[in-house]
Amino acid sequence: MLKYYKIENGRITKAPDEDSADIVLMDSPSQEQRGALVKKYEIAEHTIASAFDNDELSRVEYDDDFTTIVFKKPRNYTAEDNFEFRVESFGIFVFEDWVLLLSDSEIPLMDSRRFSKIDSLNTFVVKLLNYSVYHFNEHLKIINRISEELEDKLQNTLDNKYLLYMFTLNKGLIYYVSALNSNEALLKKLQMGRGMQFDENERELLDDVVIENRQSLQQAEIYANILASLMDARASVVNNNMNELMRTLNIVTIAITIPTFVASIFGMNVKFPFGLGEGNPFSFWIIVAIFVLSVAGVLLVWRKRK
Repeated sequence: MLKYYKIENGRITKAPDEDSADIVLMDSPSQEQRGALVKKYEIAEHTIASAFDNDELSRVEYDDDFTTIVFKKPRNYTAEDNFEFRVESFGIFVFEDWVLLLSDSEIPLMDSRRFSKIDSLNTFVVKLLNYSVYHFNEHLKIINRISEELEDKLQNTLDNKYLLYMFTLNKGLIYYVSALNSNEALLKKLQMGRGMQFDENERELLDDVVIENRQSLQQAEIYANILASLMDARASVVNNNMNELMRTLNIVTIAITIPTFVASIFGMNVKFPFGLGEGNPFSFWIIVAIFVLSVAGVLLVWRKRK
């Protein structure tokens, strides 16, 4: 789907057509639309495909007519994702007087909080990179809250599904760390200014994006390490609780085994010594007393050893 935008009074507004647009956004293009890009703008098919390849590393390439930037951003998260946080790529093609964006998901270019004070295409590109880093920050906050909720649930249950959820979260954090590392390498190349020339204000903004990306990377690494340690600790606690439960069941089994053995003996169809048997009115109570004393003895020994 094609959407047209223009820069007006420092903000992004909608444009009626491609001729009046400064920015063209193509989200989830069909194969036919991709082919049109190859013919019309002479963009290599491989380069277009890399903008939609989630495994593609962030990179910048300089051609005669345009600059290609492939950057990483978080994939939009929904409740149906079941704690799976993933990353995706998007492409920025900077021509002389307009910018082409290729993305699998919609980018809120008209968000005045993230895209304001834009006076050039270079400023827009840097703001777009900053939006991606901001998106990572927001997802990291969500991951941290989910992790705390799962930790609380693990304290009250032995259910393995919460450990699996934490494992899924940790896997998503590893993807984020890899993407932020890749973004950092690209941002440093842009700082060198070999292909795209930035003025002083744009360079200061780019420096801020580099700092924000570095902080996001450090935060993601910390969360990943904490979550990995927490999973190991929780797994140990669950195993310990299971061992305690099995130990208690064994004690109960042993405590029941002795009375069962006594009952089996007195259930034999033979004469018993010491005057026990049908002729003794106290036989039943003597047997019950043996049951009680045997169980009490087992429990007493267990408590002393514990």
